[in-house]
Amino acid sequence: MNVTHSAISRHVRGLEQRLNVHLFRAENTGVALTETGRAYLAEITPALDRIALATEALSVPPEGTVSLTTENTIAQKWLVPRLGKLKARHPGITLRLSVTTEIMDIEAHDFDMGLRYLRSEPPAGTELLLPSRVRAYAAPGFAPMRNGELDLAALAAGPLIEEATFRFWPDWFAKAGLRDVPKLELPHPLSAILAIQSAVSGLGAVLMDRNLCEPERLSGALVELSPVEIPFGGYYLTVNRRAGRRKAVRAVRQWLIEQSAA
Repeated sequence: MNVTHSAISRHVRGLEQRLNVHLFRAENTGVALTETGRAYLAEITPALDRIALATEALSVPPEGTVSLTTENTIAQKWLVPRLGKLKARHPGITLRLSVTTEIMDIEAHDFDMGLRYLRSEPPAGTELLLPSRVRAYAAPGFAPMRNGELDLAALAAGPLIEEATFRFWPDWFAKAGLRDVPKLELPHPLSAILAIQSAVSGLGAVLMDRNLCEPERLSGALVELSPVEIPFGGYYLTVNRRAGRRKAVRAVRQWLIEQSAA
């Protein structure tokens, strides 16, 4: 705000004197809103938001830094390859990524947005960005064929690659129509990055979320063995309630939604 703490304190005291109420109370860690202050804030926030939105609509294009926390695989395989499109659309926005497997409270850690894989029902305030659809992939020419179709029994004989999250080979073979699924010889499960690279290197077939092997699919390094898929969770987007008013944050959210739809 480009004003000092003491200047803010004087403004607050002046407002309290004019209203003849206490909006804040002193605490050991600083100050906190009183009940009257919370009620006043709830009433005036929608009006202030409308003023901010109307002002932004007349102002320059969105600009500033937007912070987003996400996981390594979806960042490397889906998000980072698209960042050039974000820069072309919004040259004034800088997206600052924090890549970690730790589940973050984005408000407590002061991130503007969070993108995380969830297997079950998401918490309130999140929106599904990318549903996870798990299919079988392998390097070109790897899959055994019989009469022009995928030989499921021969594929089940291996080698197969198991990824740590999508451990569905028996279920996938049953859904694909293999009547008697044999006991599969599966190696120690790998991370998604290692599992994808192993499949690209011709070391076996892998079950993988389509979003996570998109670069390899598009380049032809991996081919889809069957349209059979197993839905399993998805990637959900959360926006910090405080940051959601900013024009740059809203622009990045809309861009992410458009990219996921495409």
